[in-house]
This record gives sequence, C-alpha cells and structure tokens, in this order.
Amino acid sequence: MSYRLARRGHRPVAVDLADNDQDGLSAARHYLSFVRRRFPRFQAEMDCLPFAPSQFDLAAFNASFHYSENYSQTIQEALRCLRRPGHLLIIDSPFYSSESSGRAMVDEKHAQFQKQFGFRSDSLASREFLTRDILEDLGKRHGIRWELSEPWYGVGWAMRPWRAKLLGRREPAKFLIAWGKVA
Repeated sequence: MSYRLARRGHRPVAVDLADNDQDGLSAARHYLSFVRRRFPRFQAEMDCLPFAPSQFDLAAFNASFHYSENYSQTIQEALRCLRRPGHLLIIDSPFYSSESSGRAMVDEKHAQFQKQFGFRSDSLASREFLTRDILEDLGKRHGIRWELSEPWYGVGWAMRPWRAKLLGRREPAKFLIAWGKVA
C-alpha cells in the first residue's frame, strides 16, 4: 500500500510489526527502485507508535486493525498522531453483521489452526473482526464519523451470503472500507 501511495505522489510512512520479505516492512525493498522518493519504514506496535503528536493527515490500517488487542486504545494512539481535521481508514478487515457470526469465524479459525499445528492460534487476545456496532461505539467514544463503503468484487463474491445460507454455514465476512473523519 505504501508503494502505491508513493507512486501517486503521496508521502507514506509504513509501520508494521512484521519485518519479513513477503508482506512485512522488508517487502518494500521489492518496490523502492520504482519510486522517486523512498518512504520511511518503522517496525512498531500499533498501540505505541514512534511519532510525535499531530504529525499526519491520515492513518490507514491495511489488513491489520482486526489484530488489535484493544480497538479503543489503537484508535486513541492513531488519533494522537493525527492533525485535525484528520482521517482514519480501516481497510481489509473482516466485517460481520453480528457478533455471533464473527465469533463463529474465530472459533473455526482457531480449531483449524489447532488441527494443523496442535495448538490454538489465540496467543494474541485480538477480536479478529468488526461489526457496524463496534465501529459505531468507537466513533462515539472517540468523536469519529464513519462512512462505510462496500467494494464490488463481482457476482461470485456477492452470491457468497446466499451460498452460505443454502449450505447452512455462517455468514461470510465482508471487507468494507471504513473511512473515519475526525474534527
């Protein structure tokens, strides 16, 4: 994501806890020769960002917010780093219409991990999903107005809920784009 933003003339700052070549901070080495200006990369925890207050216009959680162990604390830390008005984006985190569907997904994921590796994959106490209610509560607590967008991935993707219902399975996740405006 930082690469694509840099290619469009923005000045991203990448933050990740992982530093691997596939999708962590070191993956940027594959792209740096294609950008005019290299972007800084920081290995850091999302609840303890190494930045001064009011330093950025936008904080984007790309496929990461659902790994937070405390959504409110993570939002508060991002808000600390934002100028006003600022914006938050939550992209590529699983959304469910109900808490029970999200919990069913987490239970399935942990059971599959245990079957494959012999232990559960719950060493982090993250919720691993979002609902509109969770987002609304975060908005009220932190003064954020959220707008949700649902990307179109085609007919096959749109039919997933119907297929799950016919097969007696839990609802599949949606991957909404949550754009938060902070005054």
